[in-house]
Amino acid sequence: MAATTALIACAVAVSACGSSQDSKVSSPAASPTPERADFPAASSYQSPEQATLSWFYAINHKDKAAAVAHFEAAAAGQMNWGNGDTSTWPTFSALHCKPTSHSATTASVYCTFSESQAPSAGNPDSFWTVELQRQPDGRWLISSYGQG
Repeated sequence: MAATTALIACAVAVSACGSSQDSKVSSPAASPTPERADFPAASSYQSPEQATLSWFYAINHKDKAAAVAHFEAAAAGQMNWGNGDTSTWPTFSALHCKPTSHSATTASVYCTFSESQAPSAGNPDSFWTVELQRQPDGRWLISSYGQG
């Protein structure tokens, strides 16, 4: 019961931090970054860029459930890095993401980064394009990612 109460309290707190669908991050100081401890889950974000940054945050914190939750159900298998063993996941630093296309229902976000060497990753990459789909509830979920 206490866990349920805590979950509800967190959900209320996160929803209070939400922004309108048309809002943009106005300054780098206001931008959420994976290094910030107060970086909320993608479900509270209204932009594809913010959802993408949240996904990288989940990866860097080895939070498998949160990382998988950033994907559409049909694409969730793309997050089966290291057969789910998060200790094999890389870490991403020097992360910079910018939207490259955006419509009412689809978006692409181009991210550059420094990826650590990791057993589940092979050779580290330096950039990915993340494709997202807007859900009926307003969330942006990842449909694919990779170089290209």
